[in-house]
Amino acid sequence: MATVDGVQYNDNEIVDFTIENSLVSSDGFEVGTAIPSKLVVTIRTNQTIPDNARIVPFLSLSLSGMTWEEATYPWKDMRVTWEGALSDWMPLGEFFIDSREKINGVWTFTCYDRLVFADVAYVSSLAYPASMKAVWDEICGRLDYVYDSSVVINPSYQIQAGPAGFTMRQVMGYIAGANSANVIVGKDGTIRFKRFAATDPPAFEMTTSDYIRVKQVNPIKNYSRVVVTYDTEDSLTFEAGVGGENLTLNLENPFMTQTMVNNLRSTLNGFNYIPISMDARGFPQLEHGDIIGFEQNESLSWLDTATAWQDMHIPWNGMVKYKSVILKQTYSFKGGLKMAIEAPSVSEQQSEFKVDGSLTTAVNKLNKTAVKEGKAYYGATITRTAGLTIEREDHASKAVFNSDELSFYANGDRALWFDLPSRKFKFGGDLEAAGGTFSGTLQGVDGVFSGTLEAANGTFTGTLQAANGTFTGTLQGANGTFSGTVSAGRVEGGEIVGATIEGGIITGATIRTSSTGSRGVELRSGYADINIYSGVSGNDLVFAIQDMLNDMRLWFSRTGYIEANNEIRINAPNGVYVNNVQIG
Repeated sequence: MATVDGVQYNDNEIVDFTIENSLVSSDGFEVGTAIPSKLVVTIRTNQTIPDNARIVPFLSLSLSGMTWEEATYPWKDMRVTWEGALSDWMPLGEFFIDSREKINGVWTFTCYDRLVFADVAYVSSLAYPASMKAVWDEICGRLDYVYDSSVVINPSYQIQAGPAGFTMRQVMGYIAGANSANVIVGKDGTIRFKRFAATDPPAFEMTTSDYIRVKQVNPIKNYSRVVVTYDTEDSLTFEAGVGGENLTLNLENPFMTQTMVNNLRSTLNGFNYIPISMDARGFPQLEHGDIIGFEQNESLSWLDTATAWQDMHIPWNGMVKYKSVILKQTYSFKGGLKMAIEAPSVSEQQSEFKVDGSLTTAVNKLNKTAVKEGKAYYGATITRTAGLTIEREDHASKAVFNSDELSFYANGDRALWFDLPSRKFKFGGDLEAAGGTFSGTLQGVDGVFSGTLEAANGTFTGTLQAANGTFTGTLQGANGTFSGTVSAGRVEGGEIVGATIEGGIITGATIRTSSTGSRGVELRSGYADINIYSGVSGNDLVFAIQDMLNDMRLWFSRTGYIEANNEIRINAPNGVYVNNVQIG
């Protein structure tokens, strides 16, 4: 049976299906993978099945042929009719349609499990350094993934900077690898860890009647050394343990540290399995990554035995037990279920002597020297859509250069850019000259400049001009000299201090040459008043020109004055003299 987008199809409509599960992408054991499982199913239907529809295949086991000896359940717990029945339906996974083809009215759908949705760029919103657990939860939250208790992440493991340039599936695999695990999707659609350790017991024991054929493809594989490449560009690695290449587990993980590598080696030290290829009866409860035990009949007659008695370790019944791991698994159903299991390994000769052909050598050389599209080189990437992009791992800064955009970003906001339509460079922050000379013109047109213009240990010799706007910032010369020109249609403020004021019109309530107003020269508004006070006593009026309600009066000393109003009057307390002759 299968449900397709919520519609149930039975064995009359389902022709066959194949499910491929893989834990490795190479010919050997790996940790830190997250490989989607694949379903290919053939269905007779005239129904329109939507894109990306969800497909769940099911199996039910027939119990009609079960004997009393094979039954392991107590009598009171058996709910099987005398003529036999079917077991409960068991799901074989959750898949989503990727592609389809129709031949003679029969549809063949190629589908993948939930991990395929993780093949999108990961742009984190966390503050770094962040724990691996927090990163894992952020990814699962965005993808609407549910994971079970098998996902155990060391709480002390951290990622130091935002993982720029990676997909969500890659990051999930790296986190799993640091914790000695691989990522899979269980048959119920939940995300799971398949963890490995040297002491793992078999999850399922197989007898000779459970498989059709088993072939050992290499000697038993052991691991005693771990080498992790954390920088592929410069081939920088961490390693732990001892042993040759044949005993070494190699993996790439940019987030691992020496401590993590030491812990991984401690967990896997002594892990071994026998590389096999097996055709077996279908056991739908098995998952890729399960440790399995199986037995082989290796009995010999006395005549055929060439081993000494004390060196012979075969049981009397001749059945020898072995342990392996399901690294690749294929279920196929066409009237019945069968299973193929693979546990590949790299031979000792392949591990020690890697001989590349001429084409492989050329490709490897090209990989080292060529700049690849979308690959980060110290934060720099080249793509067809954005051109050259340079970005920090924590996304604090970014620069974008292409034919349409020349921009610098800070914390996601554009800070400096070239505005192509206006042919102008625009700046959205503070302009600071540290240890140099700014000799250009800084001009705000129809806007407000509210930042800080500062010259540190240098000289600002240009022109700062605000046209039709307001300058509300601070113009400061720090450890230097501001020798430029400040030009504005209107300057407003409480106080102007300087040695010389030239040109223009000065308008105000009072203009004084003394701050106290009791000495020096004072010009007052309201009347045409000019007062000059004594510099000796400080408050004696020495000379004044005053507007006495449209009568002009010149004051001399304290009481002498000349007043003009249709007539000229001369008044002096001690007399009026002309050429030393008193005339009044």
